Amino acid sequence: MILVFDMTNGGTAHVPINRGLLQAVALALPGTAVRFYAEADHLDALRADPAMRRLPNLRFAAITLSPLHRWKTHIVSARRFWRELRTIRTALRAATREAGSAEPHLILLASTTPTAILAALIVARTARQSISVQVGMHGNLNEVVGWRSRHPLIRRLDLHAMLARPARRLRLLVFETVIREALESIIPGSLRRTDVLPHPVDTREAAGHPPPLLDGPLRIGIVGMATGSKGIDAFLRTARLFRARHGDRIEFHIVGGRPHTIPAECFADIAHPVEIGHIPRDTFVARLAQLHYVFLPLQPGYYSLSPSGGLMDAVAWCKPVIAARVPITEALFDEGGDIGHLCDDLAGMQAVLEDVLARGPDRARYEAQVAALRRLREGRGPEAQAVAYRTILRRGFPELFRPAGGPVPSPARQHASAPAATRAPGPEGEERAAEEAR
Repeated sequence: MILVFDMTNGGTAHVPINRGLLQAVALALPGTAVRFYAEADHLDALRADPAMRRLPNLRFAAITLSPLHRWKTHIVSARRFWRELRTIRTALRAATREAGSAEPHLILLASTTPTAILAALIVARTARQSISVQVGMHGNLNEVVGWRSRHPLIRRLDLHAMLARPARRLRLLVFETVIREALESIIPGSLRRTDVLPHPVDTREAAGHPPPLLDGPLRIGIVGMATGSKGIDAFLRTARLFRARHGDRIEFHIVGGRPHTIPAECFADIAHPVEIGHIPRDTFVARLAQLHYVFLPLQPGYYSLSPSGGLMDAVAWCKPVIAARVPITEALFDEGGDIGHLCDDLAGMQAVLEDVLARGPDRARYEAQVAALRRLREGRGPEAQAVAYRTILRRGFPELFRPAGGPVPSPARQHASAPAATRAPGPEGEERAAEEAR
């Protein structure tokens, strides 16, 4: 059985990413039960998708995340750790009752805190059956290069320490090859235990929305929360400059909300009010559907270790991009071909806009870019992702493929626990394992 946990997100946050990941997991092993644990409102958002209901081996189970330090995954919290430990242990007990004590399980942390990784490893070590752990890393992977506490215990439990831990049952999952390579330069030795699943592309919402006509104002948008790492300052400067030069010939949109720390008056050149926090999904879809180009002034520091949801939304919706050259955009252009305009800096991105406005859109090239994005999207759809993830599982977790009651296919690659006689199940064993894991 595969037990998937989202230990950080609620509501509609990360729903498209989890939708794509769950389809890949469930389709990769259609004969294996998959259980997804997340907060109830997050599950409700996923249940609204008919594609989820077409996966007979996928079931949902609601959990309650700790209210402490929500969205602050860099904080090492003992109280949050104990909630995470109880959550994972309870889920595993239910899986054992359902499948029997002999079946191996994989714990997949779709989104996580460092203490949830520790909790999963403790549960794996104290279980009576073979349990492995795979940790999916998104933007919070940047915590491996961020501030670290000087407190020795906290420092041994932060994300850098947890990902550097040489645990036999632990593998990492990132969503672009260039991210795996960047992580290796920070944590030497991580390459051999890091798997890459190309970032899932969510195609459901784009269905039924043809590309907008290239008539009327040119509509440019940045996708996601208006943050510094996405280049919101550069986007707002560009909006101010081009609105002053070209007036109503160009519009700038933010397909997302803004942090409460940025005043509303900073968005005077945006074509609509910019709300604080996450926006309703129907608003997100309506804004994205009308764009001609997705503008991506991504910052190289953050996006060396993070995939870009905005870039993947551009692929899903077949919106040509005007993008800054960072490793993930450069790699995607290498993969997809002419999917827009790759520029060395903001001045280059602005020059592209000036050229389009001066000459008018090159309709033939624009249609070719949309077609290239459509081909790229097909390579990252659920079926293609399922094939890729099945390969990851076969190489990293061969015990999931053994016949019922049979031996693990590749003993040298086992991530199974020690023999039962050496384990100490139950709360006391978990506390000892926690000490050893430190």
